[in-house]
Amino acid sequence: MTRQLTDFLLKGGRLIDPAGGKDGRFDIHICNGRIDAIGTNLEPNGATVIDVKDHIVTPGLIDVHLHLMKGLGAFGVDPDIFGVGSGVTTVVDAGSAGHTLLNVFRNYVTDNAKTRVLNYVNLSTLGGVSGPGYSILADPRLIDEAKIEQAVETNRDIIVGIKIMATGGALGAQGLKPLERARKLGDELKIPLLIHIGESWTKDSEPVAVRDVLKYLRAGDIVTHMFTVHPGGLLDGNGKLWPQVRDAKESGILMDVGHGLHNLNFDVARKVLDQGLHPDGVSTDGHRGNRSGPVYDLPTTMAKLMALGFSLNQVVEMATANAAKLLGRAGQLGTLRVGDSAEISVLKIEDREWQALDSQKGMIPAKQTITPVYAIRGDMIYEPLPVERP
Repeated sequence: MTRQLTDFLLKGGRLIDPAGGKDGRFDIHICNGRIDAIGTNLEPNGATVIDVKDHIVTPGLIDVHLHLMKGLGAFGVDPDIFGVGSGVTTVVDAGSAGHTLLNVFRNYVTDNAKTRVLNYVNLSTLGGVSGPGYSILADPRLIDEAKIEQAVETNRDIIVGIKIMATGGALGAQGLKPLERARKLGDELKIPLLIHIGESWTKDSEPVAVRDVLKYLRAGDIVTHMFTVHPGGLLDGNGKLWPQVRDAKESGILMDVGHGLHNLNFDVARKVLDQGLHPDGVSTDGHRGNRSGPVYDLPTTMAKLMALGFSLNQVVEMATANAAKLLGRAGQLGTLRVGDSAEISVLKIEDREWQALDSQKGMIPAKQTITPVYAIRGDMIYEPLPVERP
């Protein structure tokens, strides 16, 4: 159900806003789509009161990795399913469109969504048209720097970086040359690179070693699928972090979970976490193929990280303040400030034992669930779409 209210008060919730330094009982008054006041025991003064006293209130959750070109191939999903339909106010497409399809993506997806939709432009002209198992970077003609630059400059308001599939299957005979070109292009355009690691789709290609990929990355670039079990991941054959991975993290290269159909493995996650490497961002890598499991939505993915030992405050920070920094939008998203447009998520936390499922059907015990209750954007209040979560 969707409601539009010009004047309403979220009453009695526990506000967790890591970027704003708040964790406690606060009321939030929204008037004409903007945050009018944040405080304790605010009077309604005629505003519609929404009782959230048993809920968690956060800045609008941000899912930094999905595939959202609805109708494209086997995976493109409507952004509002993983967005406001899942308690999330901002979603980010991870390279569905290369430069040739970016205007189509903008006109067809971004401009028609109730959720804010941002975008990584694919380094390959093909983007996600052919699917992840194809050699979309194997022909040097499939990278056109001039046209990518033009597309980025025309769409700076929604472009947050360049997506590269750093796999043997995608790179083919070109090897690491596309990474060289991406590095130069990212530097020229002053936008980060988002790098997919893990040979999860092609089994007959030589995996690309992560230590070689990291040579082309700089502070602010993002490695996604940090808990992948597939060849090309963060761990060596003995289950130890490659030394270059630790060096990369210390240099400011960011790490994202990127759950997905194939790339969250609890055994790998425990080994990585036990060696002191923690994610900067949490994301679903959501698409049509994993909505009904094992991913479900961002709140469920956050709950899985809690089952791995993270606190509620830590996962909220990953999905708000950290996500905004990762996207270069720390001044715009990820916190609640009086005068700003309302971007708010309301969640319900329940103590319940359940079995969290990873991408290889591995299970670990979990003790708390996170369920979306509302996604609020301006004067619109969205309730979640039905989905059978574990």
